[in-house]
Amino acid sequence: MARPRKEQELDIARRAVDETIRLLAERGDLDVPLTAVAYAIGCTAPALYGHFHDKSALLCAVRNEGFNRLYREKLAVFEQRRGDPFGYLRDGSYAYVRFALENPALYRLMFTPPPKLGISHDPWSGEAGRQVLDLLLTGLRCSQSKGFLPGMDLSRYGFMFWSTVHGAVSLTLQNRDLDQSAKWDTAREAIDTLMEMIAATRR
Repeated sequence: MARPRKEQELDIARRAVDETIRLLAERGDLDVPLTAVAYAIGCTAPALYGHFHDKSALLCAVRNEGFNRLYREKLAVFEQRRGDPFGYLRDGSYAYVRFALENPALYRLMFTPPPKLGISHDPWSGEAGRQVLDLLLTGLRCSQSKGFLPGMDLSRYGFMFWSTVHGAVSLTLQNRDLDQSAKWDTAREAIDTLMEMIAATRR
C-alpha cells in the first residue's frame, strides 16, 4: 500500500484556520493570501483549495473559530465565577476586552466582516456567536435572581450591555493615539461604569 503523502497526513482544514489567525495578527489586516497559508502549514496550494475553494471560505471558517475562542475564554470565566453572576458580568466583559485587544484583526473580521464574504454582519446570526450572547444573557438572568435589574426586560438589557462593551472596545481600537495599556484602561473604565449602574439597581 502506498504511503499517504505528507499533505494528506496533515489536518489541513484545522491548521489552515489556526495559521490564518496567526497571519492576521502578524499582518494586522485581512489580506492573507492562500499561498501564504499553504506555505505556513506545509502543504501545496491545491491541497488547501480542496478544503477552502477561495479565501472567502477560509475567512468564514476563521470568523467562526474566532467566536469559538471568545466563547471558550468567557466560559472559563463563567465557571470560575459560578455563584457570582455579577462578578461574571464584570470579569467576562474584561475577558471580552482582552480578546479584542490581543486579536484586533480577528475581532474586526468577527464583527465587521467585509461585504465580499457574503455573510451577515449580525454577530449572533451563527451558532458560534449565539453561544457568546447566551452566556451574557445567563449572567444577566442569574444576576436578576439575586436582586439586580428588578423587572428589567433582559433581552433588551442584554443588547444594551453588549452594545456598551462592544462600543467601548471598537472606539479604543480605532484610536491609534492610545497605546495598548491606555486602550485597556479606557475600555475597563467603561465596563466599571456600567457595572456601577447595574449595582445601583439592586434591591
